[in-house]
Formats: sequence, structure tokens, C-alpha cells
Amino acid sequence: MATCKPKHLLNQKGQLIMLKKPGILLLILTFSFAVFAQDALLYQNPDEPVEVRVQDLLSRMTLTEKVGQMTQVNVLRLMGQGEWDAGELNTAFLQEYLGDYGVGSVLSGGGSAPVPNTPEAWADMTNALQAFAVQETRLGIPVLYGVDAVHGHNNVLGAVVFPHNVGVAASFNPALAGALARATAESLRATGIHWNFAPVTDLGVDARWGRFYETYGEDPFLTGEFVRAAVNAYQQDDLSDMTSVAATVKHFVGYGAGAGGQDRAPADVSVRTLLEQHLPPAQAGLMAGAATVMANSGAVNGVPVHASRAVLTGLLRDQLEFSGVVVSDWEDIHKLVSVHKVARDFADAVAMSVNAGVDMYMVPNDARTFTQTLMRLVEEGVVSEARIDEAVTRILTLKFELGLFENPFVDATQANALVLDAHTDLALEAATQSMTLLKNNGVLPLNAKDAPAVLVAGNSADSMANQTGGWTIGWQGMPNDTRGVPGVTFVDGLRNALGETNVTHVTGSITDVADAATSADVAILFIGETPYAEGDGNTTNLQLPDAQLELIQEVTATGTPTVVVLIAGRPRTLPESILNRVDAFIMAYLPGSMGGEAMANVLTGVRNPSGRLPFSWPRETGQLPMAYNHPPGRTYDPLFPFGYGLSYTTFSTSNITHTLTNDTLTITLDVTNTGNTTSMNTTQIYVTHPPAGILTPEKQLIATHKTQLESGETKTITLEVPAERLSVMMGDVNSVQNAVLVQGEYVLSVNGKQVKFVVE
Repeated sequence: MATCKPKHLLNQKGQLIMLKKPGILLLILTFSFAVFAQDALLYQNPDEPVEVRVQDLLSRMTLTEKVGQMTQVNVLRLMGQGEWDAGELNTAFLQEYLGDYGVGSVLSGGGSAPVPNTPEAWADMTNALQAFAVQETRLGIPVLYGVDAVHGHNNVLGAVVFPHNVGVAASFNPALAGALARATAESLRATGIHWNFAPVTDLGVDARWGRFYETYGEDPFLTGEFVRAAVNAYQQDDLSDMTSVAATVKHFVGYGAGAGGQDRAPADVSVRTLLEQHLPPAQAGLMAGAATVMANSGAVNGVPVHASRAVLTGLLRDQLEFSGVVVSDWEDIHKLVSVHKVARDFADAVAMSVNAGVDMYMVPNDARTFTQTLMRLVEEGVVSEARIDEAVTRILTLKFELGLFENPFVDATQANALVLDAHTDLALEAATQSMTLLKNNGVLPLNAKDAPAVLVAGNSADSMANQTGGWTIGWQGMPNDTRGVPGVTFVDGLRNALGETNVTHVTGSITDVADAATSADVAILFIGETPYAEGDGNTTNLQLPDAQLELIQEVTATGTPTVVVLIAGRPRTLPESILNRVDAFIMAYLPGSMGGEAMANVLTGVRNPSGRLPFSWPRETGQLPMAYNHPPGRTYDPLFPFGYGLSYTTFSTSNITHTLTNDTLTITLDVTNTGNTTSMNTTQIYVTHPPAGILTPEKQLIATHKTQLESGETKTITLEVPAERLSVMMGDVNSVQNAVLVQGEYVLSVNGKQVKFVVE
């Protein structure tokens, strides 16, 4: 077999060179593959079907090479001189991990980036990894590179950062999530990344959870619509397209139900609730064709999901017919011993997890122990080689479908142009549609023509770190010394909108702020959370810090009209006595790079606020967990309910009609903008079920529609709802039967109006 290796990839000392002329690299490698193709093996022939290529390659692999494909390491393990040492790729580590252990996948955990952290450097790094894998290993299997790009290409300095999911969900506009995912996929693929660990399909029902902001809120239907749109946009119709990436349904399943809102905590949840509430968003992603699934790091009903054959094989494979790759979360096989304590030792944990259905282990550092342990288990018959072949078949299939064997490299010279400052307008639109007005006594919108004297204060007024949140450059958010996220802060947004001299930003003591408020026409306080991620963001108390509450009290005591803007990844509670003192209250979520301009547009009325809460806002922490679609018998008394949000205009709904066929409920209605300003309207349609012999939600969202209306304009909206969306899962306490459409009278609630229909 003739090969042509680009020897210039290694210097005379055998060290890998990060080429500065990647265009030349591509030409050389194209020539290399052309020469190589003269004697190509079956798996190297792009004209053969994927399944044929996979089986041919699999038949040539040793057990070491197979187990290596099931292993994913953090890229820092391949850099510098040690486990957490960032820097240049180390050829000794490349040989050890990609060569000796046959590692088939690499990831960048939060903060794991090349030096310097630029798009071009990312592309150079991934090209170098691929060059080693393709040219310096026996079979030349490309590397599958994964990353948590959960709100844009958020690991890269200079990349525009989108709002986090919970804010995107407030738009009630799944198409917007699709546009964000499409933009993210383009940026990722430009830097040589093929796999995104997104979207999150977990429900946000307990705001104490440190990952609440990663969810699309508390409703299974709405979450599923956002998940479906994101998966479709990440993958398109062709994974091999150089702007597509593999999507990940995570975390399968029930991760958001952890006890006490604690991250990775065990969840005790009935099978009915698991299947009716927590499963549908994940199922929406699977039906959209998601290529991969990440397992829930916690336990469900006494069994860690990483060790649950019932969940990962019985439910996911047998019932839902998923055929893609299941990857673990960070070090979660080890945690079967250290955290969950269900395994005697690491070998026991590996056997449990692989036999349950995990195809790839996110090690992320100790590949040697994992690979040697798994090979020993195969040799001892504890894990069958057939199970190994099954997992590797799925992994290789994904690599072929991504086109990595034909196109493992990217043009690094184009990476900066495709990533830096790209999609700024989209980031602005997403942030704008998320802004949710919760109270307004008439102080908003500000009259920019009269140039009011505006006082700006608060911990988030001029903090790009706070408005972008966790998973931004670093895992826990922007490091203190980072200045690399482009965008507009809130104070700069207001200065741009109202004029530099009309906006005073006070950063001193509470007394200083209150004194300045006495001479202002309006005070705007930007308060809220500092960045966090995962378990580090868990809390037992959602009340705003005392200093922030005192700031609101002292400023409102001056008599100056006061607007409070909350920048946070979840609802934070504040005494109603304090809320009653403020003139306007806005939830900004974590709006990303362009949050400042979006907020200025909303505050000044350039854009009408159209966000709606994708969660229920508790009055106090003790009400959690809380969701609007609760069963009868539970008190639901939120400060602000799910779906709530105000506008600067008014809307009316009329002429509601409906027809029900065997499989579709068709709803038609007219929506009119009865106010004086253009705005986007969000139609929300809920259903209440007839008595069914089991508890059903007091009401359940079944359809939404968002459209822009000029003042006085009327639009007719037609929505088709699959009848199965109205069905409920029957069965007594110890059984769960198939979901059915119950006979009886249903009630539709549409923008405050009700209509009834009967199912016979």
C-alpha cells in the first residue's frame, strides 16, 4: 500500500509543527490523498456505502484500536508538559494518547483552548491533531473533536457570545434558537470542531440548580420545540457539510429532577412523570435526528444513569430506536465508585457503564487506566467484544457521516474571518427578543428625544462577565484577566442611545448612588448574579443579596423613578415590599455580548419588549420545585407565572375556531395590535383535560406562535396541533400504559379566552 505523508508536519526532533501556512497544508494533504487513493482500501473509498466502509475498517482493527475509539480525552492532556498545562501540542503526548492508546476523540472542556486563544489557532490545533491521527497512526482514523459551545463559539476570545438558553426560551421563538445553532455550527466547523455537546434537553423546574440557565425552561413542549429547532440547525440534512456539526441530546434523562436542585444529585421521580415530562424534550431531539446522546450524570430512582441498562438500552435503544453514539459526561464512570458508590472499583464501574450502553468515555485525562481496564474486561469475558464492536461501529459511522475521512482539515486562514465578530446582528436580535418586562407603571419607555438625565448603577451595569455568564471563555465564566469578548455593556448601550452626557454611571457606595439619584430623572439599577456553572452555581437561597436589596431601597427612597434590571440565569426572589417600590422591573437573563444594545433599545422603545417567562417565578425559595403544569391539589402561587410578560402596546384575540380530525387539532384565531406601537405578539395556547382517572396538569401548553404586528394590524393565525399532544399516559400506581386521547370535554385557553371541544 503506497502512502505519501507530509513529512513537514514534524521537525527534525520529531516535534509537531503548528503550521502557519494551513492553505499549503491543505494542498499537500489533497495531493497526499490523491496518491494514497491509487491503492486505497475499501474503507478509504468514499464511493462505498458508510456501513460497508465501517465494517471493513472494523475488521482491520485490533482490540487496542477499538477501545481507543471509545476514549475521549481533554485537549489539555495533549499540551505542554502535564495534565493541566496549556500550551503547544506535545508530540510525546500525541504519540502516547493518539498513537499508543488509539484515542479517537478529543474535547475542549470549559477553558481548554490553544495559546493564543484565536480562531486561527484553534484551526491550526485541530489540523495538527488530525495530521497526526491521519498520517502517523496505523489506520489513519481521524479524530472526532467535541466542545461545549452552548451559546455560540463561547470558548474563543473574540467570538460573539449569544444569550444562554433560558433567555432564548423567553423569546418563545424556536426559529430563533435554530438561527443561533446554525451560526454556532458554522463557527465551530470553521475551527475544525465537528461535535457540539448541545442542546440541553433538561427541564428547569428548580431554580436552585446551578445549570438552570442552560435549560429552555420548565415546559416539556416548549423545550422540545427549541431542542428540535437546534438539532435541525446544527446538523442540517448532511453532517458532512463543512458547516454542520453533530448535535448532542443531553442529559438523558431526568437530570433536571435532582433532589433539592442540586447538580448531579439523585432524582426520585415516578415513571409516569419521567416519561410525560422529562422525556419529551429529549425525544424531540432524537426525532430530529440528533447524532449523539450524553448520559445523565445523576441517578434516577436509585440507579446512576451511567450504569442503567434500562435507560440507556431499554428506553433509548429499544423503545426510542436511537442508533447513534452515547457519550458519558466528564469522568462519570469513575464517579460510579467515588460519588454514587454503586461499583466496587473502577473495573466494576467500567463493566457496568459499557454494558449499560455507554459507547464513549469522557475520561478526560487517564486514558491509560480506562483503555487497559476495558481490554482486560474483554479478555476476561466480563464485557463482550461484540459489545465493543457495537460501540465502535456507532463511533466510526459518525466519523464517516461527518466526512472526516475525506475532509479532516479546515483552512485556518479563513477561521478568524468566519468567527471573529460574526453574527453580531443575530446576537442582538436574540437578546432583544428575550427581554421580559415584568412591571411598568409608565416610566418606560424612556423618551430619548427629551434626553433624560439617567443614573446607572449596580454590579452588572458595566460587566461583560456578568452579562455573558458561565461557559464563557472559561467554565465558570470569563476569567478576571480576560478582555476578549466583544460587545456592548449596559452602560455603553444607554450612552450610545441617549448620549454620553445624559448617562451618569456611579460605581461608589450605596450612599454615593442614592446621592446621585436625587439629581437624576430616572435611575436604572443593573443587579444580579456573577458567573457560575454546574454545581458551583447551586444555591439554597434565591433571595437577592442584602446589599442589592439595600441599594434598591435607598434609591427608591429618593423619589426618583427607578427601573430595576435583573441579570441572572434564574429568577431571584425579592420581598414584595421592595418590588412595590420600583417603577419598572425587567428580566434580562444572561443576554450575551449584545445585551447592552438590546436593553437600550427596549428601555427607549426602539423595540417593544416581547419576552415571556419560560419558568414560574417563585415568591420565595421554599416554593421550589415549581411549575405551572402542576397536578390538581398543589398550590401554585408564583410572583410571576409561566408565560408572563408585559408590552408597551396591547393585543386582542378574536374569532377562535377549531376542528379536530383523527390526528390533528387545527386552531384558527385573529390577533390584533390594539395599541400605538409595533410589537411582536406571543400567542400561547393551553389545554385542560377532562377527568381521566389519573391526575393531569391543571393546564398544559400545546402551541405557541410569535408574529410582529403594526399598530392596528390584524393577522389570522392557524396552528395545527397533533392530537397525540393532548394524550395522557394511563395506568394505576404500579403500571404505565400507552398514552391515549381521553374522551370528554377539553378546554382551550388562548390569550385569556376559553373555548371548549369534545372528544368522543
